[in-house]
Amino acid sequence: MYGSDQRYDVICDPLDLWIVWDNQAEEPASFGGQILHGLTESHAVEVAKIMNEIYGSEKGDTARLSGKQLGDAAFRSARGGR
Repeated sequence: MYGSDQRYDVICDPLDLWIVWDNQAEEPASFGGQILHGLTESHAVEVAKIMNEIYGSEKGDTARLSGKQLGDAAFRSARGGR
């Protein structure tokens, strides 16, 4: 795990693929009904960062990114930032 003080973190599974982990729920994170697993390390780190920006704030804060922005950022990350 990278930063356990955050709600979302990344862990490597036994097949050397990466999972975004929800420390609050104590289970793999999901977005839009999709479990965030089987990712490259860089993709998982980027998605965890975005998820922390959206959902990892103190309670009562509103989300700063929309679902479309998360999807776009995750897609760019998966394509190497293009």
